Amino acid sequence: MELLLLDEFQIIFNNYLDRRLKEISCEKEFNDLLGYTPQSGGKRLRPYIIYLLSNALGLPQAVYMELGLGVELFHSGSLIQDDLPSLDNDDFRRGRPSLHKYCGEGSAMLIADYLMLYPGKIFLALPLSAKAILNLLKLWYEASLQVIEGEFFDVNIKAKKMEEIEKVHRLKTASLFGFCFSAPFVCAERFLEAFEMNKAGIDFGRAFQIFDDIKDKLGKSETLGKTPGKDEAQNRPSILKHMKVKDAKGYAERLYSKALEKIKQNEVRKALITVRELIEEH
Repeated sequence: MELLLLDEFQIIFNNYLDRRLKEISCEKEFNDLLGYTPQSGGKRLRPYIIYLLSNALGLPQAVYMELGLGVELFHSGSLIQDDLPSLDNDDFRRGRPSLHKYCGEGSAMLIADYLMLYPGKIFLALPLSAKAILNLLKLWYEASLQVIEGEFFDVNIKAKKMEEIEKVHRLKTASLFGFCFSAPFVCAERFLEAFEMNKAGIDFGRAFQIFDDIKDKLGKSETLGKTPGKDEAQNRPSILKHMKVKDAKGYAERLYSKALEKIKQNEVRKALITVRELIEEH
């Protein structure tokens, strides 16, 4: 079976996301706010990575779509938190008003909490062995807690040294990509490979964050969907404090290549090579 391109997968995943959000049992007013950020767009890169690797491993759609759903809901919750006035203080996300501008800070914080906690419920219900689910949840909570720890350091610790900046990026961004790369292998009970793929995901996520830093510096609000230059203005950890844009791009490309080298599935490697241009766009 030929693998879907990212834009093809986006259509299928967005339809799945819309349906699954409606199935969450809660009051309509709350449910409407739950969908505001997840349904506002996004590349769906994290679920796509899960799809690619799951497909190569022969995992059923019932597993990889739910895995992707959980990751995307958590990611949306983290974006809501990121935009709050007490953190990044950004009024726009994906070209729309940030959730706190739409419904107020208190409601936005509660929606973020719900979206970031809900994946545990999703993963517990996957049609997998108890051993696979236990290992998946261990992997998930390690990654999701690291994201929050990384956000704390991003906001409170003025990282200056290169290793400090890379620590923030590894926790806040790369840990979730590590989960996306390794979760399909955990679900397939290929645990040794899962460990190696987690490291590949970390390298991929570090590259992704560098490309994102470059876009923040050079991009425009129309293409970014958020306020450009804000990270630099707020003195947030950025590799561009230590490297020129050209050198940072080269470093990111080396990390990206290093991640792909760990992927044994040739068709997955090819798909992620085509994705790189989209990640680099600004």
